[in-house]
Amino acid sequence: MLLSLTAQAQYKTLDPADENDIDAPRFWNEVEVKIPNAPPSKQLKPFFVSINTTLTFAIDAESIELGKDDVMRYIIVITSPTGARQVSYEGIRCEKHEWRLYGNLQSDGQWRRNPGSKWQLIMPNSYNRYHSALVKDAFCENSIPRRNIKEIISLLKP
Repeated sequence: MLLSLTAQAQYKTLDPADENDIDAPRFWNEVEVKIPNAPPSKQLKPFFVSINTTLTFAIDAESIELGKDDVMRYIIVITSPTGARQVSYEGIRCEKHEWRLYGNLQSDGQWRRNPGSKWQLIMPNSYNRYHSALVKDAFCENSIPRRNIKEIISLLKP
């Protein structure tokens, strides 16, 4: 089994002394995540989710980044028909088709970390299935994250 540099960055052995042993069991390791300290940029890129939702969805194009742990992190803005907005900082893990909510932008303009944040399976048939749309249409090629942010942005179709 040959591990790439990317795989070595995201998978760790339990015992650091085994790091060079290609047969040692490895476990995925999430990097430390810092939530944003500013509101979304003006570069909001709308994308289609479903004809069954009245909400609109947009990604802050400047916030999209692929971590060393292969997690795609981004700011999403969800807007209701009345104009109410929810702004969240989230991550998607293509390998396992999971998502995680790291924090939300509060009405006072401050970000608040989600203390109960955990990885959740992405369900393609949920009512507002925007995570599934991001995985399928832009962020992932099967279970591998796309590495070209410009390509990802171009794949987000309104």
